[in-house]
Amino acid sequence: MAFHLPATRGVELQPVSNAERTTTLHPGAPRRVGLHRSLPAGALDQGAWITLPNGKQIWQVSIHSPGAVQLRVQFGEFAAGAGRVWVHNGVEADGPYTGAGIYGNGEFWSGVIAGDKAVIEYEPASSPKAAGRPPFQVRNIAHLTTQIGVPTPDPAASCNLDVNCYAEWLTSRNSVAELIFELNDPGEEGTYVCSGSLVGTRDNSFKPYLYTAGHCIHSEDAARSLQTFWAYQTAACGGAVPTTYGKLNSSPGGHLIDFGATGVGDYSLVLLPDVPNGVVFAGWDTADPALGAPVVGIHHPEGSFKRISFGQIIASSEVSIEGASLDGSLYNTALWSAGVTQPGSSGSPLFTGPGVVVGALTYGPALDGEAICGGDDYSAYGKFSIAYAALSDYFEDLPYATVTPTKSALEFKGLNGAIPGGNSQTLQLTTGAASAVEFKVRPDEPWIQVSTSATSVSATAPVQLTVKVDTTTLTKTQSYAGTVTILSAAAPPQYINVTVDMTMQLSNVLITSNPNPVSPSLGANGVVWALTLKLRETNGVATNLTGFRINGADYSARISQWFSSSSIKADGSIEASLSTSGLAVSTSDYFEFFGADPASGKTWYKELVVVFTVPNP
Repeated sequence: MAFHLPATRGVELQPVSNAERTTTLHPGAPRRVGLHRSLPAGALDQGAWITLPNGKQIWQVSIHSPGAVQLRVQFGEFAAGAGRVWVHNGVEADGPYTGAGIYGNGEFWSGVIAGDKAVIEYEPASSPKAAGRPPFQVRNIAHLTTQIGVPTPDPAASCNLDVNCYAEWLTSRNSVAELIFELNDPGEEGTYVCSGSLVGTRDNSFKPYLYTAGHCIHSEDAARSLQTFWAYQTAACGGAVPTTYGKLNSSPGGHLIDFGATGVGDYSLVLLPDVPNGVVFAGWDTADPALGAPVVGIHHPEGSFKRISFGQIIASSEVSIEGASLDGSLYNTALWSAGVTQPGSSGSPLFTGPGVVVGALTYGPALDGEAICGGDDYSAYGKFSIAYAALSDYFEDLPYATVTPTKSALEFKGLNGAIPGGNSQTLQLTTGAASAVEFKVRPDEPWIQVSTSATSVSATAPVQLTVKVDTTTLTKTQSYAGTVTILSAAAPPQYINVTVDMTMQLSNVLITSNPNPVSPSLGANGVVWALTLKLRETNGVATNLTGFRINGADYSARISQWFSSSSIKADGSIEASLSTSGLAVSTSDYFEFFGADPASGKTWYKELVVVFTVPNP
């Protein structure tokens, strides 16, 4: 039954700036197709409760990010219980999400929704007695800027070949997927697209292992944000550009087994939640192809629909990629005679024959658009033999004993950048095996540190594991979430969810001058140098401006006159428009600001240097 609802109240974000848009044009790999945008403070307060004709109540809020082709929502502190949460655009819906989310820790990304507006809808298990805020936060939205899954324009170069035109490769085609995922690497935050393949184990266990490049998926966060599309392809040879990703999709997310960076072979193995019927497990070969051997690549160039390339193996040599030297002996290099690869093809499989994988794509020529179609194109693939050496337990599906933590969740409470109760907790790792089982422990956030008393465990000799939180980067009032991954032989990874609820009672004031440097202009009273000083609080704590100096001269008495107010609201700002005249030479002036947070009594001091220029004589 459908109910006609009133227009959804919502959050209007500003159009993406040129600086933000430029980040999606980053020349390196993998291919970035979107950026992360935070919501303004109190954004969810724009939502509204609606009573349906059947008496049920739902809560809705819309988020509009102008110019987005697609959107995703990053949830935090998610605790819906038996309630249900959807993300939709009025036509297609993602969800419902329940409980503490996909991973049980309240942190996850929604699926991709087409368009520039997403509606978040929450249906509680029972109508609340007093409607309040929904039981979750929205950390960010992913604003996708590249045309994916739409008819025009196709971002891939015209010399790419439709995989559906080659009958002998149609089965292998069904082992290749397009991957959409999120990265939070410093300076690289955003939405990315790569390719990957489903690979089998030697005993055909049908465990859903995804093989891709390490430069694509190299963190548990990225694996958990995965969307895996297996049928983003034309309906038939020469068919129209597909308008959707297709129906063969794995459930959202995944778990990172292990990865190797480009300097050690560039591989990654992810355990998917599942794969749908119709997807094929590819085989593999630990032997490297000989020089001159024919090879085939199947991939998603620029995140477009599935393509194929034909070539042969040539000698590999050392190359420099973004300042890093890569040893050619770690890579199989293919020279293409038909078809090419492009950004977005990263992580795609190299085949020596139908269903036989020998590598995952790392790099190719740094050519944009149609320039790639000039001929003599090549691509280098991290050797499967290198990945196998590190991941053989999984590919061989060897017998295993699971190493289990005595606690699956650790919680810390922080205040003003410290954890009063102590920043470490200790637990034990155990196993049911009588003999020693080797294991390794991987923290998946830089602020999580781990130490163990041993590297193997048995039923009679449990191991102590200490998890420590480095609070130096936890500088905002919010709940931080991470994981500790425990790996042992071919056992499914075990996880310890780590959360830090940090409360910052200290303000952080960002001070800028517009412009800086300041050039002279002609005003009503002659030549003047005009600027606007802006003080913006960024930590969600109200504060006061108590003192103001310019080159040592005290102007504190004029704060209320010049800035209109000495109070800066949480996440708010104050401004002062100032001007000076009579400058004969260029100079640098020193502006000093003194403040205090009324809630904590803590004081702060900031300094800003502003350059004033004069015309050349």
